[in-house]
Amino acid sequence: MALMDNKIRRSLHCDKKECAQNLKQSIKVYDSLKSTTMDLMKAKTKAELVLTANDIVKKPIPVLPGSLKMAITTTVLGIILWTSLQFGAQIGNSPHEVQAFSMFRLPVSLQSFVGWYAPRAHAAEQRPGLVQLRDIEEKIASSLRFGTDSVDRMSRMEQNLVSSGVNVREGTPMHGQLIASYPTNEALGHGRDAHIALKASMHLSHSVCYLNDFSSDECARFLTMLKLPKLSDSGESSEKQQQQLLGDKCAAQHSATLTCSRSTKYRSANGSCNHLTHPSWGQSLTGYRRLLFPQYSDGIQEPRMFSIGMPKNKQNLLPSARVVSTKMAANADLPDNVKTLALMQWTQFVEHDLTHTPINKMFNNFDSSIMCCDHEGQDLMPRHTHPACMPIEVPQNDPFYSRRHMTCMNYVRSVTAMRPDCSFGPAEQMNQVSHYLDGSMIYGSTEEKSRSLRTFSHGHLKHDRKNGQMFLPASSQPSKHCQLSPESQACYESGDLRVNGHPHLTVMHTLWLREHNRIADKLQTLNPHWGDEKLYQEARRIVIAEIQHITFSEWLPLVLGQRYTKKSGLEVKQSGFSTEFSENVDPSVTNSFATAALRFVHSLMEGNLRLINEDREVNHTLRLNQHFNRPRVLEEPGHFDGLVRGLATQNSQKSDMTFTEDITSLLYQDSDNYGLDIISLDIQRGRDHGLPGYNQFRRMCGLQQAENFDDFSTEISQNMIRKLREMYRSVDDVDLLIGGMAEHPKDDGLLGPTFRCIIGEQFARTRKGDRYFYDLKNQPSSFTAEQLQEIRKVSLSRVFCDNSDDVSSMQPQVFHKPSSSNSLVSCRDATSIPKADLTAWIESH
Repeated sequence: MALMDNKIRRSLHCDKKECAQNLKQSIKVYDSLKSTTMDLMKAKTKAELVLTANDIVKKPIPVLPGSLKMAITTTVLGIILWTSLQFGAQIGNSPHEVQAFSMFRLPVSLQSFVGWYAPRAHAAEQRPGLVQLRDIEEKIASSLRFGTDSVDRMSRMEQNLVSSGVNVREGTPMHGQLIASYPTNEALGHGRDAHIALKASMHLSHSVCYLNDFSSDECARFLTMLKLPKLSDSGESSEKQQQQLLGDKCAAQHSATLTCSRSTKYRSANGSCNHLTHPSWGQSLTGYRRLLFPQYSDGIQEPRMFSIGMPKNKQNLLPSARVVSTKMAANADLPDNVKTLALMQWTQFVEHDLTHTPINKMFNNFDSSIMCCDHEGQDLMPRHTHPACMPIEVPQNDPFYSRRHMTCMNYVRSVTAMRPDCSFGPAEQMNQVSHYLDGSMIYGSTEEKSRSLRTFSHGHLKHDRKNGQMFLPASSQPSKHCQLSPESQACYESGDLRVNGHPHLTVMHTLWLREHNRIADKLQTLNPHWGDEKLYQEARRIVIAEIQHITFSEWLPLVLGQRYTKKSGLEVKQSGFSTEFSENVDPSVTNSFATAALRFVHSLMEGNLRLINEDREVNHTLRLNQHFNRPRVLEEPGHFDGLVRGLATQNSQKSDMTFTEDITSLLYQDSDNYGLDIISLDIQRGRDHGLPGYNQFRRMCGLQQAENFDDFSTEISQNMIRKLREMYRSVDDVDLLIGGMAEHPKDDGLLGPTFRCIIGEQFARTRKGDRYFYDLKNQPSSFTAEQLQEIRKVSLSRVFCDNSDDVSSMQPQVFHKPSSSNSLVSCRDATSIPKADLTAWIESH
């Protein structure tokens, strides 16, 4: 026995004491491996298996003699191979995954695990494609160098584009498009970092996923498990390495260590610190969240292709967004006999509060715009085409653009954002405004912007006086923010860059500017001891509460239907307080909500804007396409009130697949009567953002996942199904925007079940994930019971009455046309149109 013991010790090159210690260490390793085996056996999906293996890799293994290390390594290898073979057939059936994973190979992280522990002497025996852990770390570093270098290398090309005059000219339709998605320099700075991470992800997908035979979807999911490196991880600090350590920049933007106070009464401008445990949730300049994993043809950023056919073939690209628009949508006048244009305008106003997707400018020169088609609507030469371009192909037989021989519609890709978990992976797009319903379109989404809009006197927002009336302040950059012409020089500034978009939108902004200053004046009268800061913050707090109340009590039940709103728990209380807030609910806006579902608003728009007098007769009519980003019409005598009455009187268009030609061919038109198509742009944006197809969202929302086009028949008309069949090869190819808009309205709402589901889900989180929501109790921001009851009296009709120039009558429910049950009453009638009594805000010294 002693002889055997000596032989073992000699073979292991250890004395008796050392071998005893190694034995103890071996027992610990054995226990760890036993636990590991159980963890691997519990994995139900490939993703879970990868995550479990990643956890295993992080566990330290004691330093052992070669023979013992070899034995343990063999055991590890056996466990992983056995688990993969025994349980591989079961993996991939998780109901939580959109697409099942196949298990015909080891996940790359398991391969890393095997490679890490295999003896170096046996490296040559490993099969090709096995990736060692340190190799992945090296590939991450090289990929980040590649990402940084690729963006830097664009500098020369971008300089050539600028010197060649390949940029957007002021006053053109492309200029209007740029205004609508104008990026701030801060957004571009974050976007540049995110683009480096995106380029690095693409490099990793080629250097790791391709070698390991991963599908594009598997690769994308795997990359999200790899974190961007931080300076603390490497210990290096050279300038070049700091550029590559995007993890620090990402962590700073999504910091969980941001100093926040539970006792803060007023919201931050950018949405930070709403959640104390997740301070960056809902913050401006962060990415949209996802309801479904993104779908790109390469897994990272390239737009979807047809689901049937071989990839990498131009013939497998989805049909042109312009072709889909002209085939699926119609230019027609189909008014809603009950709803008014105020419903359309409030929808857009809420959309601008919650979402603003900026487009890219040049990565190395934020002052220079990107143009993807020439000014004649033709394709640019390849050397003049920026990598951020994704132009829309226009067919030669286009019903409108063929007369101009136009073959190209401008589309610049959206600014990308760092992933919230600071990982590699597919592109996520940025929301430039806060994700909360917090009046950001009035007050701005950064502290700098908010301060630039204040007078710092009497709690007022900046304004100009013209003809005795209050208007928005003049823009500091009118040539950038408006499509100006010699006869139209007015251009306004507000919390949102899109304020000048069209007359009704500018009217709505002006009404709420006046509402803020009206409330601030009243509060100062009631509390003369309050200073500017308190007057401003209290007026802002009341205005945001009014916006939330109007949205949830008046607007949402019309859009989703009263029954659905009630069933979904989206009804607001008529008395008492709410306890809806949850620290664990992320309010961040979803990509599908911002990019598709809420875009139904465009079908409600009207091309002829009627100016209505006090007798509800038409005085004059404005053509929408002549006033995009040209707001001077508001200052002409009588026009402001005429537009306000028009909002409350003129019919909205129905929510369907019909649109006014003012936005399907004349959007942001120039002097040549040529413009863009909003539907084409919306479809292209959905593809740019990697939105999965309509069929996947159907399934998510509880509808039958279609196997063929006839399976759509419960929700979509036969005529629309016929068009879909002609346009798309497969039910899985249908764009979310088109499928959602094609559905029949459900019950008493405006929308079909898919868009209703996406919008309902969003507003449930918008409410439950907001610590400052207006009807909450036991928060530092909570109103008193008396104040809350006064807030509940406010309606959009009261805002119209109180802030127009000389409107003397209004119906109580402005989203509905005047009728016997909703008749016009005097604006002085505080019983029919209740008015909040601000004496509830009197504060003793």
